[in-house]
Amino acid sequence: MSDSEYMCGILASEGYAVTSERAKDADAWVINSCTVKDPSEIAFRRVVKEGLDSGKAVVVAGCVPQAQRDLLEALRPASAIGVKALGRVGEAVDAALRGETFWALSARGPLPELSMPKIRKHALVEIIPLSTGCLGSCTYCKTRYARGKLGSYQLEAIIQRFETALYDGVAEIWLSSEDTGAYGRDIGTSLSHLLEALIVCIDSFSSSKKKPCPTMLRVGMTNPPFVLDQLDALAKCLKHPNVFAFLHVPVQAGSDTVLKRMNREYTISDFEQVVFGLKQRLGSDFPLTISTDIICGFPGENETDFDQTFNLVQRHTFSICHISQFYARQGTPAAKMRPRVPTSIVKARSRKLSILINSFNPYASLQDTILRCYARDELENEYSATSRLVAHTKSYVKILIPFRTEYVGAHLHVRVTATHRWHVDAQVIDIILTADRDDRPALADALSRMQPHVHLDDQQQPISNSLPYVSSFLNLKKNFALMNLDLLGNGPFFFLIALLSAAAALVYYSFSSPPLL
Repeated sequence: MSDSEYMCGILASEGYAVTSERAKDADAWVINSCTVKDPSEIAFRRVVKEGLDSGKAVVVAGCVPQAQRDLLEALRPASAIGVKALGRVGEAVDAALRGETFWALSARGPLPELSMPKIRKHALVEIIPLSTGCLGSCTYCKTRYARGKLGSYQLEAIIQRFETALYDGVAEIWLSSEDTGAYGRDIGTSLSHLLEALIVCIDSFSSSKKKPCPTMLRVGMTNPPFVLDQLDALAKCLKHPNVFAFLHVPVQAGSDTVLKRMNREYTISDFEQVVFGLKQRLGSDFPLTISTDIICGFPGENETDFDQTFNLVQRHTFSICHISQFYARQGTPAAKMRPRVPTSIVKARSRKLSILINSFNPYASLQDTILRCYARDELENEYSATSRLVAHTKSYVKILIPFRTEYVGAHLHVRVTATHRWHVDAQVIDIILTADRDDRPALADALSRMQPHVHLDDQQQPISNSLPYVSSFLNLKKNFALMNLDLLGNGPFFFLIALLSAAAALVYYSFSSPPLL
């Protein structure tokens, strides 16, 4: 997602304006891809073919063209840029519009600059990549072929981007990476050191503004091996009032035998040391939410292995757990592993785990309680009289509240009126920290984008848009997104950026699996 935001910003800065027109009306499509699973790649190929067959100038980007050069020949005359060539997306689009094929796929060279222009998918959510690549060598993963070994951004570059987002007034900052826990190991620093520096930035912001900082920080996915020696420092950071007590730690399997075949480089004991260790350190005053991932049907997984996975999930009652079926990615060691688990068994195991996870009721105890939460610029049921605003607690529990403009970007006290499997409903009691659009440019941008999505009640006035036209682009066309969502199945992500040539417009669509709570 971060790469797509940068490409949107670069293209907008080079003269492409923004519109909410359908992609079919555009002259050029830029398709950013993910290579994690076969459904993602299949959908990617289909959309590329659709664009070429309809006469669009097509540029492909991301992991698929970077990792699979042979595929590009089949996608001609599409142009392509690799993961380190985001800054050249304008060149690629210009060439494609001229009917030329442009490739920029070198894996060498510096990382893309964090200071490049960007347009956020959600105006109040800043995504900061910490690194590219990883230190692992998982036998099933093809992302390593595209992203390479770990390459961390310098601490100073991350801090500069972080401070820019703070003073822009975003509601949330997400630190993203293939493995945030490994950050800095290639440049002599660490995730703990980075988080400590970012907390200093938050505290300095509060001091300079003489009021609490409105921004919450979310730490991204981390694998167990690289945080085992950072638990004390990580727990201290997660206790900070401006840091969500939330961590995504993928376990992938509950069997050490399967983990060894995956080459995950940790054991279940290591995973539980991270989970229990952090929960113990945070205590009941800071309930920690752990999100995890499971792969069903990895080659060689027998009933005992699966039972261990089932028992692990049952033991931890994960409130957020993403299940995927094993896909043999061509060129990976796992693709050659035997024995393969029959598809019928893989599906049965996946269903059994899904039933278990859906049976959990992690938020039942929150009924009728009063919670502090932090609202951002995300809506459920857009274009509807029942539009509700998304907020999160410090533990990153998803809360849906009635939409009012004054709630967007604010800190609130709410009373929980109903609990559900994946979220809770609530009514606002009072505003703890008001959202001042005059002091938060990102907030003004968010409100201008949200205006067409919501039903305004009699007490609400339409929001005037004093910002440049380019900033109001993200009126997501849900009908188009949903029409294509089935192409992805349960696989993760690709993004389509559709462009009208220079004097006209840019449309940005995102497709993904169900959003992280």
